[in-house]
Amino acid sequence: MPRMAPSIQVSADGGVESSEGWTVRLLGPDLLEYLDGSAACLVNVGYEPQRHVRQVYASESASDLFPRLHERLQRAVPLFKGRYVVV
Repeated sequence: MPRMAPSIQVSADGGVESSEGWTVRLLGPDLLEYLDGSAACLVNVGYEPQRHVRQVYASESASDLFPRLHERLQRAVPLFKGRYVVV
């Protein structure tokens, strides 16, 4: 039987939830919270006025706690209101 691809959706609080168990929440205009199981981290967000875009500063983590952080944030940010890019 083929495996279903993981899905993501907007949660009631405006964040993003994945069927894989991770979530991303906006804590403010300049801060995101990424949660995966019992691990969590904060991610800075900047604003580039020339392009009218919010930049999520997330390089790939070397920590075993946050594998695929960059990839998952790239999947999540299109679901937020406004323009976000992961850098």
